[in-house]
Amino acid sequence: MEEPNIEFIESFLSKYKGGEIKLQKQYWDEGIALICINHVEKKNAISGKMMVDLRTCIKELEQWRTGKAVIMYGAGTNFCSGGDLAFARAESNPTAGSYMSLYMHETLKKFRNLPFVTFSLVHGPALGGGSELAVFCDYTIVSDTVQLGFVHEKMGIITAWGGTSRLVRIVGERRALEMLLSGGIHDARDCFNIGLAYKIVRNDRRLEETLDFVRTFTNSHYSVLQSYKRIANSDGESSFGEALRVERNEFWPKWGSEVNKEALHRNIKHL
Repeated sequence: MEEPNIEFIESFLSKYKGGEIKLQKQYWDEGIALICINHVEKKNAISGKMMVDLRTCIKELEQWRTGKAVIMYGAGTNFCSGGDLAFARAESNPTAGSYMSLYMHETLKKFRNLPFVTFSLVHGPALGGGSELAVFCDYTIVSDTVQLGFVHEKMGIITAWGGTSRLVRIVGERRALEMLLSGGIHDARDCFNIGLAYKIVRNDRRLEETLDFVRTFTNSHYSVLQSYKRIANSDGESSFGEALRVERNEFWPKWGSEVNKEALHRNIKHL
């Protein structure tokens, strides 16, 4: 399938409203930015418009000369319950799947290429696309309430946003296949024991404890930190792009397939 340009896909996705992803700057003077996923009424499910919001946040971060760290977190009771099912039901066809997958792959590659250390703060349910967002950061931090699951197989699809390629790099091929094919839900201790989570924090102090941890990375001058991040990120990234291409081409024919449509018609709800 011929891939359209990003501007065309952005216009297509922007039609599907709901929620927002915002860049927050209350710790900007420390070199720390926050990205907040906020679609509380749908457990922070990601709408098409929110995908565009995320890219807008990252484009602004690319211009941040003195940045050091970014924390991605969810508003309300959880991190992210995955893609918005309203979009999935309205655009249940492989072409739309290819658009969404390409857009999120390109957006999250830009995120990976930021010269800052990135952290996901994951609490409550983080399912499907939410689990994919969590593993795209350098460090995944989980609260003691986390329920993280790559549950895509229950929808008759595979990871849409690059989660398989990232998960293999974090926990290894065998563990990744087990997690992906079982569709299991993992608590904080599971995530830590398998090497997916780097740290567990108390849910009632999750942001404060995460900020304390992030600050152990940000004592260096921004130029030193950014150089180290660029060097660390360069190892293996050339093959990562090819892994994403393969994952994308495996994903889009399954979006809107009969198996996927049957799953959507089973009245699936966000946790």
